[in-house]
Amino acid sequence: MRAIIVDDEQLMIRKFERLTTDIEDLRVVGAFENAREALQFVDKNPVEVAFLDVEMPEGSGIELAKRLRDIRKDIMIVFITAYDEYIRDSNEIGADHYIIKPYTKNTLDNVMEKLRLISARQEKDIYIQTFGRFLVRKGDTPIRLSGKAKEILALVVTRQGKEISNEEIYSTIWEGRPYSNSHMSVYYNALRRLKKTLKAEGIEDILVSTPRGQTVNTALFDCDYYAWKDQNTGKRDQFEGEFMSEYSWGEYILGSIMNDDWMEQS
Repeated sequence: MRAIIVDDEQLMIRKFERLTTDIEDLRVVGAFENAREALQFVDKNPVEVAFLDVEMPEGSGIELAKRLRDIRKDIMIVFITAYDEYIRDSNEIGADHYIIKPYTKNTLDNVMEKLRLISARQEKDIYIQTFGRFLVRKGDTPIRLSGKAKEILALVVTRQGKEISNEEIYSTIWEGRPYSNSHMSVYYNALRRLKKTLKAEGIEDILVSTPRGQTVNTALFDCDYYAWKDQNTGKRDQFEGEFMSEYSWGEYILGSIMNDDWMEQS
């Protein structure tokens, strides 16, 4: 989750950043001492959660939360306060949680557990279709992906957030070509094209490069295949007998889907 922290005390910002360093699925993308800078940032950058100090000299965190929700209706709000008297105010605007100062790492871990559940229930702006042909939508608009760059993302998506090595991606997509460092340059060129396209669309964070390979941040998008596996399908997630039909390697996954589907019906 991409997060911002807003607090007029720099020491409190540094404490928050230090305590959240080891939370793997939380990334602090902005730290601000005033509401104006926070609003400008959220207006131009994707942010999933805002941690807001309630009492600030230039305006309350309560008011800031309302304005953030005007920009992003689905942004999760967590208030940080030294006074529990603000809890009622936070409930009135539909805040997702609150933290009472002073807080500990354990406090933040508990808050993250709730935020993960909320995030999982939210309908994301990015939707990835795997049943039928592979397609990525941002809102109602399909993202223009093509060739091997598109196929790389399709393959990584099938791992549901687990890492897949660069070597395995190459061997799967460029089937039949011997693996070598020189041949891998073809793969890395396609990977660069993929990242460039995702960045241009403002969704570059869905793909995460690791020292060994690639993975996806599953918290940032909805996917029909994931919903089917979780037995939480909606109308758009219905399986109709095809899975990534343009890719030969998709047939192996299709076989397991068909088998699971048959087992459920029998």
